[in-house]
Amino acid sequence: MVSPFSSTLAQKHKRRRLKSLAFIPTLLTLGNLICGFAAIYFALRAMFELGAGINDSEFQTLKSVLMERIMPSTLSIGAGLVLLGMFFDCFDGMVARVTRSTTNFGGQLDSLADVITCGAAPATLMVAFMYRELAQEAILPSPVSEHFLGRITWLAAAVYVALAAVRLARYNVEHDKADFDHRTFRGLPSPGAAGLMAALILFHEQARPLTAGVIVYCMPVAALASAFLMVSRIPYRRFYRAYLLGRQPFDRFLIFMAVFAVFWLYKAPTLLVLIVWYWASGPVEWIIRLLRGRKSGGTGSASGQSMAERKQTA
Repeated sequence: MVSPFSSTLAQKHKRRRLKSLAFIPTLLTLGNLICGFAAIYFALRAMFELGAGINDSEFQTLKSVLMERIMPSTLSIGAGLVLLGMFFDCFDGMVARVTRSTTNFGGQLDSLADVITCGAAPATLMVAFMYRELAQEAILPSPVSEHFLGRITWLAAAVYVALAAVRLARYNVEHDKADFDHRTFRGLPSPGAAGLMAALILFHEQARPLTAGVIVYCMPVAALASAFLMVSRIPYRRFYRAYLLGRQPFDRFLIFMAVFAVFWLYKAPTLLVLIVWYWASGPVEWIIRLLRGRKSGGTGSASGQSMAERKQTA
């Protein structure tokens, strides 16, 4: 039989151990912030190398041959750092809840880090990417560019940064409300928008010329669409809560293993497909619910009308 005294000591020891791990979520959040800063650095470095006439093929960007194949340019390294920051952002809140160290300070710091990693960094990478791809046509992404594509590229990046900040500020305000739904997001999460920009850049590095050209012209459109989805009210599922927590069916485990195997063989295409799937899941599910609601409403009104006619006949 366990005495109450020993049980109290065990609880105190557990609380003390959790408090000793309370700094880990802050480290993860700061790691997210540093990844965003490093991604901006590599975006600026890519523009500097282009201006200096330096080609990425002239030197090895990474020491690892395997990583060199995945991220062969400084822009792709920046995109990879954005994805790494998203990984830190995904787990800092989870670790904070496990260690019982969730604080308002941590939430505010997390949003500040996301403004850099999921806001400023993807926008800067997109401008650098378009600057590199449009250099041969003498088109400069700028608000005073003589070409429409140059102006719309800069405008898309500016709108993306602004609405990412609005989305994160709105999340902080709504998160403190009593009726906040922790099961879903209202609007596209900023990591989902940043992931799309990073995945497009990584896929472009390995795409065929025709596909690569399509990606270049689709990039500003993707940035604008992501920006407005972030501030929309369209609900998005929390990925880890829907697919990772709790008991999962065995067939879902098999799907995860199959996706991992495909990802191991085709990393950039698989990553892009997964992010586009999540990016589009919110609007698609919202449209389906809207259509079902209209259909059920129409059926209900029709059945009510036929009932009234039966009563009048009787």
